[in-house]
Amino acid sequence: MFFASLVAALISSIILVFTAFFVLFKNRGNQSPIYYFYYNICGAGLMFTFFLAYYLNDSAYLTQINRMSQVATLLFTCSLLNLSLTYPERENKVKFYIPLLISIPAFIMSFVVYFTNLSLNNVHFENLKLTRSMGPVYNFYAICVVIYFIIAIAIFIYNYVNIKIETYRLQIRYVILITAIFITLSYVGSLLLPRMFNYYDLYVLGPASVATVATATLFYSIIAHNVMDIRTAIHKTVMYATLSLVVFIPIVAILYLKARGKIAAGDEVTAGSLVIVFSLFTLFLQPVIDSAFRKKAVDIEFMTNRFIQKASRLKTLGELVKAGAMEIHQGMALSRSLFFVYNDEKRMFVKIFDTEHTEEDEMLDRTFPLIHWFTRNQEILPVNRIYTDEESFKSTRSAVAPFFTKYNINAILPIYYENRIYGMLCLGMKENTSSITPDEIEKLEEFRIRTNEFIVTSLAYDAAKKDQFISRSLELSGELLQSSAASALPELKNVRFSSLISPKYADGTDYYDFIQPTADSIGILCSDVSGIGINNALYSVILRSVFHSCAGEAASPSMIIKRINLVLNEYTKGGGELATAFYAYYDTKSRRISYTNAGFPPMDLFRIDKNDFDTLDTEGFPLGYDPGSEFGTGRTELKTGDIGVIYSKSFINSKNSNGENFGLLRLRNVIRESKSRTPSEIVKNINYAYEKFMEISQPDSDITLLIIKIV
Repeated sequence: MFFASLVAALISSIILVFTAFFVLFKNRGNQSPIYYFYYNICGAGLMFTFFLAYYLNDSAYLTQINRMSQVATLLFTCSLLNLSLTYPERENKVKFYIPLLISIPAFIMSFVVYFTNLSLNNVHFENLKLTRSMGPVYNFYAICVVIYFIIAIAIFIYNYVNIKIETYRLQIRYVILITAIFITLSYVGSLLLPRMFNYYDLYVLGPASVATVATATLFYSIIAHNVMDIRTAIHKTVMYATLSLVVFIPIVAILYLKARGKIAAGDEVTAGSLVIVFSLFTLFLQPVIDSAFRKKAVDIEFMTNRFIQKASRLKTLGELVKAGAMEIHQGMALSRSLFFVYNDEKRMFVKIFDTEHTEEDEMLDRTFPLIHWFTRNQEILPVNRIYTDEESFKSTRSAVAPFFTKYNINAILPIYYENRIYGMLCLGMKENTSSITPDEIEKLEEFRIRTNEFIVTSLAYDAAKKDQFISRSLELSGELLQSSAASALPELKNVRFSSLISPKYADGTDYYDFIQPTADSIGILCSDVSGIGINNALYSVILRSVFHSCAGEAASPSMIIKRINLVLNEYTKGGGELATAFYAYYDTKSRRISYTNAGFPPMDLFRIDKNDFDTLDTEGFPLGYDPGSEFGTGRTELKTGDIGVIYSKSFINSKNSNGENFGLLRLRNVIRESKSRTPSEIVKNINYAYEKFMEISQPDSDITLLIIKIV
């Protein structure tokens, strides 16, 4: 047991240091990885002091080294409690003074443990067995450790029950709660058994098991979150398990021969040999395993640069689609690649490229939930997210998952034009059956952006041919919009309004309006129609006409949106442009707001009592596509000082010359800093922040923003 404890302590400390830096570097910029780093470093310090105690078993400083182990144990459980407060990652960071206050009892107890003999007064080895003489403070030290641990696990369990994001639940379930079982057992072996029965055989092996389990569960949660191809997971697991025998067989052989007296080398040589075998496995054999699993490494940066060189010589959409799909297909050794593009005539997403050259004319309806998701999220969608993102896909998984299965899709790269989803580059599995990794997904974002830019340029070239007609129609459409827009902002006794409007052309197709069925209530409608011209302007005129005909139903948001949806569907025969809307009804007496959404960005609500934002959304489909669409209604109470903001998607998606989005976070920061201001002052601050961010860049579409403040 002496030699096993010696080797286990050293290997565990190495593993924990590796895990600490791995998590820190993989998640730079977040708060919880920093505390996870502290947690692992404290654990590594604990294991290393165990190693020193066994390695220097005849040292005069053995008692002091054991006191260092007690200090490391205190800091380890204290860091676990601090980790529970910072994980999962929050938008509002935990203030530094909170973990500091929590750590004060651990610091005080550590001082008493290390600088006095009240906890340990004599530690020595007898026949390679550890013996300790404990003082009166030892029980208080153990109680402090257990209290920290129990509170931390209780917080983790509370977070696990209340958090809805499946990724966080996976990590709490595997990394924390399973590890907690082994931490409990290690406390039995290193605190309880030595104190009550003077039994030290599990003094080191118990905590060493925690290091192994913590690291194993961490990587298992990464696999569970990022790898949905079960063949890949099994393949890698079997390979690692089989090849791991290569390192464990010599380790077991050395320990066996040492126990039987066949090896006459000293303890230092034996322990060093075991560590060398383990290190050689880590440094040399593990890369061989990875290279055996992968056929070749994927250089996505080189692939992107090569595509840019090819695409710069191409003009048509078909040529660009084929070049982009084939570049990524061959560069990543994929089994299949497809490209779906929106067809204006068919009002469907049509497959225009497929490496398998199937004859079937395959199409995807624009009301498909996957299209609805891309309308809200301009990011690459890997297949694993379909199964782990409960918030986005729980209700639509049964409809979306078969699409991925049918084409064996691994990830989808979206293409956008005029601020709406225009195409989807669907990537199949790799030929070696492995999944596209999260690192590759991150690097593919640059490829997606470049592909998007070339396709937008091609479409803009085609659209330029129609500029003459557009310029002639703008004057007439401007007159139509002027007749349909609200002439002035309303005034009520406890609510104030202010707006920011910046049309891309002389007049845009964003539209907002109000109806006041009574002196104490108001209905607010904001809408957006993609594109420009007479036909799009007519949409806003129709919206206004239908909206004002619904004054008697103002208190029923879903009824108003349903009626507008039916009229637009009848007018366009289900084939109109993308039209979205958000409607809210506010009663000044009850201070209750009711709302519904039809594909428009959700309303952001700053709650003064929380000093934080809520999102008001019902996630309805855009208008005019399906006459049977249902639109839910949400309700909430407002208080004096609350600020609501309704904005067009083009506002937060506006890009500056560096390609950065203005983003919702910037908008929220301005509102939070201006919370004591009037709505008009808030709008001025937002406009200043927006113009400073954009500099000489111009938005791709109309900009509309409405501020509502309860006074």
